Amino acid sequence: MPVAKVYVPEGILTPEQRREIVKGIHDVILDVEKRPAGSPTYVLISEVPVGDWGATGNVYAPRT
Repeated sequence: MPVAKVYVPEGILTPEQRREIVKGIHDVILDVEKRPAGSPTYVLISEVPVGDWGATGNVYAPRT
């Protein structure tokens, strides 16, 4: 059973966005592996504290 790990900046996702990410990743893995629809896929969403996240050489700062 696959496990996908997703790291996001703290507080950036709504509960609905979390559900969409989990479903999207699950659907892609099922499609790629040609597994039956009921097969489990685990998705772990971890929030990284502000100041501990960077991209393109910059520390992440949330939009205000």
